[in-house]
Amino acid sequence: MTDLQGLVDALAATIGGPVEVDDRRFRAIAHSSHPDGIDAVRLRSILQRETPPAVTTWLESLGVCDVSDCLRVPANPTFSMASRVCVPIRFDETLLGYIWLIDEPELSARRLETACGYADELGAVLYRARRLEHEEREREQALVRELVGSDAGDPRSAGDALVGGGYLALAPFYAALVLVPEHEDGRPAPDPIHVRLAAATEGVRRGLAPRHMLVLATREQELALLAGETPDELEQGARTLMDAARAALRDCPGWSPLLGVGGARTAAGELGGSHTEAQHALHLGLRTPELDRLVRWDAIGAYRTIARLVEGRDVSATLPASLVRLLECPGGDALVDTLEAYLEHAGDARAAAAALFLHRSSLYQRLRRIEEVAGVDLRRGDDRLDLHLGLRLWHISGRPTPRPVTAEPQGGVRWIPSAPRR
Repeated sequence: MTDLQGLVDALAATIGGPVEVDDRRFRAIAHSSHPDGIDAVRLRSILQRETPPAVTTWLESLGVCDVSDCLRVPANPTFSMASRVCVPIRFDETLLGYIWLIDEPELSARRLETACGYADELGAVLYRARRLEHEEREREQALVRELVGSDAGDPRSAGDALVGGGYLALAPFYAALVLVPEHEDGRPAPDPIHVRLAAATEGVRRGLAPRHMLVLATREQELALLAGETPDELEQGARTLMDAARAALRDCPGWSPLLGVGGARTAAGELGGSHTEAQHALHLGLRTPELDRLVRWDAIGAYRTIARLVEGRDVSATLPASLVRLLECPGGDALVDTLEAYLEHAGDARAAAAALFLHRSSLYQRLRRIEEVAGVDLRRGDDRLDLHLGLRLWHISGRPTPRPVTAEPQGGVRWIPSAPRR
């Protein structure tokens, strides 16, 4: 904002002292040079573009947000803060920010009057900048929605427009992330929980290099688009977001974040595909508690293929009859756990027994029982493949326990899934 900096420098030259302009959240947006040194609060506000929270609370208690003309703020040794004058910046009665002037030595009435006059000009500049920022933000959000298919349009063109328009950095790699809150009993998240995640996501965005993360918030989830120099940098960004989300929900009993991460792409126009993968990963995380809460599409193995095959279908209806028989029988949980360990260890009885803390003779007894109940021969590759795929589908469907309802022709069973096991 060249006009803003010019006005700040002109005011500093006119009153013969340093000037700082903050937005209405006390974040520094412009300042003049400080030839005589500055106190600790001003130094932090300039270097970190924010005022310490304790100082903000104290200033608000003095009524700086409601002052109509100007307000002398006394020195505060607790914060190593010199005395100041606060001049509000308004446009059409809307508070847009503050002018801060050091009041040591005390400023004359004439200098204060000059500063109040500049406040009117600064109000007009900040209002124009705010309106342009709002328009740019709306354009950015529209392009992101096109990119991920929420709005009609060409995703590839939307991605190119995000980079060409300066909204997203030109980088070798991109990835989409989708963040949601998850409760241990499956309840929907109230607005305050979503607000916490939105604030955490925005905080991560501000901490990254400019234009390396775009955010689109909805009532259900937070979508982030990351740009990075390497896939490892994208993964680190995902972990940073997950850490921030966990911190945001730390004092919310029962709530935790779940993050789906799509695969890396080499062009912004391909982020739509990464977003689809992130949504698949998120869905798998919601339905499969055994997965890590940061679910990377590139790290879920066979689930990737299965997720694509069953997209939009009733997964529970595709379970093989052999697995359904195991799930229905008394003691079926133990048999299913044994079967899964045996298949995950590629039929290695020693490794499966160790994972289950069983003696191998006990494992063999269970395997024979599995073959009897399921009607399979675990020496046959097709039977093992059928059961292994069935177990993955069972996880995706939320691990329902079949409850027989009515007998069907040819020995089939119609069953109703119960609530997912958590």
